[in-house]
Amino acid sequence: MPLTAAQIRGAITSNPWTKDFRHMQPFPLTYLKRYSFKDILVKAAKPKDRIKYWNIVPGDRVRITGDKEGKLLEVAKINKLSNRVYLKGATTKAGSEGGLKNVHYSRCQLFIGDFEFPPKSKDMESRTLPVFAMRIGTSKPYWQPAGARYEWDRFAAGTTPRLPGTTSTSGRLKIPWPKRPERPKYEPTIYTARAEDVMAVTYKPFALPSDPNAASSGLATENEYIQSVLDPQKRTYDMAAPMELHLEKELSNPHTRAKKQARWQAVQTRRRELLAQYVRDELKDLKGRSRREARAEAVWKWRERLAADVREERKRRWIHRGGEAALLRRKVRRARKERKRDEQLRNLVLQETANQVIPSPTTTTTTT
Repeated sequence: MPLTAAQIRGAITSNPWTKDFRHMQPFPLTYLKRYSFKDILVKAAKPKDRIKYWNIVPGDRVRITGDKEGKLLEVAKINKLSNRVYLKGATTKAGSEGGLKNVHYSRCQLFIGDFEFPPKSKDMESRTLPVFAMRIGTSKPYWQPAGARYEWDRFAAGTTPRLPGTTSTSGRLKIPWPKRPERPKYEPTIYTARAEDVMAVTYKPFALPSDPNAASSGLATENEYIQSVLDPQKRTYDMAAPMELHLEKELSNPHTRAKKQARWQAVQTRRRELLAQYVRDELKDLKGRSRREARAEAVWKWRERLAADVREERKRRWIHRGGEAALLRRKVRRARKERKRDEQLRNLVLQETANQVIPSPTTTTTTT
């Protein structure tokens, strides 16, 4: 499936695993457009310049090429669309992503570990230096069904400084992938529920009567309970009477794929039945028409009925979300505003000041 605008704006991730290669797909440049200053600035490299197999992932430690300090930094996040790596512990500029410094993938040298090197002279002791990978090679990727992701091994084809006893053509050094930190274990407190209390079954349903005739009296009890809730003054109900609670529909998620499909299928079945009913009604009385004309008129009436149902459903939703109430409030507010304006005009009094002339009544002359 193609990338969406929301996925492109959320391309910065802390997940080290590669579940797909959708970041290699092209997408419209309108997805990168900013409509206001509040929108996130999103950048992306061309599809041919994007990295397919990422060997530097969150959790690794790297150093930036050209950095005079050579400080080890931890990878916090990556952006596979722009080939950027976000590092923790570096001096950042204002407005950076969450206080993280981002550099290009090509500027990062992966830290392999600390290795012991022989002394430079006989009088000196052995040295322990950090080793970084200059070139990284990978094995053939394969799909891992258990984790639903692609996996491969990474190797250091070249290191700096070069490990003792190796040449540029010797074997490669395998680099392990970073391990995710274990979840912290919290000590139980006085507010922590015990496992046996959580797993204990505290609900004890009442025993239904074995006689089916006696079980039918439960409907009257249920009706009495509903009537007591609607009008508690006129109805009396014994709250100690047992009642089975059916909360399966109330507690289940109505937005599951199965329920959406069931609702859609019910709508399609209703439309087909409605069309068949219109066709049957028109074919009963042809009124001088042919069967083809009667069927065409039935289809026209069916379509008009569907359009009317859509309008009614749209109006019902508009009323349900408060549109009708808002319209009534606007009408009342508009009427009150007009009433106040008329009252102000009726009570308007001009003050007597200079340069005011009261017009005299005009006299009309009739010429004969």
